[in-house]
Amino acid sequence: MMDPAYKLSLGDRVAGMLRDEILSGRVAPGERLNLDDYKNSWDISITPLRDAAKKLEADGLVVIAPRRGVFVATIEHRDLFDIFEVREALEPLVTEKATPHIPLSEIEHALKEHRAVERISSKAKRIERLQRIDHMVHDLVVAHCPNARLSRLVTGLRDSILWCRNSVQRSVPDAFDPSLLEHIAICEALLTRDAALAARAMSDHIVATRERTRAALAQQA
Repeated sequence: MMDPAYKLSLGDRVAGMLRDEILSGRVAPGERLNLDDYKNSWDISITPLRDAAKKLEADGLVVIAPRRGVFVATIEHRDLFDIFEVREALEPLVTEKATPHIPLSEIEHALKEHRAVERISSKAKRIERLQRIDHMVHDLVVAHCPNARLSRLVTGLRDSILWCRNSVQRSVPDAFDPSLLEHIAICEALLTRDAALAARAMSDHIVATRERTRAALAQQA
């Protein structure tokens, strides 16, 4: 079967690649996207890059400044907390609905991955591993939520959630360390098939992350 990506136009594929550069955190908010650099490194013409930049501008991810270039958009504090508000409303419900349906082997794998981080003594390696698994529990519950409409709502927020995550990472020192124990608590609740407890653990995690972010931003003001 043909890879669905090949059915997309070159502009759409390039837009996806640029989107990944932004949402992965490789290019920071406010930083200039040098299209000529991508032209050379990706070995493509400048036209699909310009088309991609226009698509991302329509999505609010970049700002095109005439005669200055293309810049990654910055997320305002109000937007950041709006995203948290939506997550607080939806993700605990997704978790509650998904709890009876997640294979125990997948929950055990996620818990094992998180427990392994506790044994890492190197701070740099610990942070790197935490960054890699930070989305694991969130993706797990969305993947197994039986309410397709609810899953699509949260999936549709993926870009905003990743953007929120990157902003938290920059604003809160050692942002992922407190989340580790919170993610473990969610996994442990999922293992017991206690849907209400799992939903509460997810809610507690999102609220705690929001408040850590609020405190860090207040200190920076």
